[in-house]
Amino acid sequence: MKLAMMIVDSDHADDIERMCEECDVPGYTKIVDVLGKGIAALDEHCIEPLKQKLTALRDARGSEEGLKAFIMNTEELL
Repeated sequence: MKLAMMIVDSDHADDIERMCEECDVPGYTKIVDVLGKGIAALDEHCIEPLKQKLTALRDARGSEEGLKAFIMNTEELL
């Protein structure tokens, strides 16, 4: 099983939804008005420091805040 994340300009949202339907994707989440700074495919040396900082943030705010983080192996498609 693989997780697919597609980040596109809102101009292409309808195209992505249509493609998901055509490919029988069983579900998807559409998040509008997202703020960010590019896409991060991280080198291995970045993972542990980021994990430590995220863990510290979760510990400071409490687990009920709903902070989750996932590391997924990635393959460059395009």
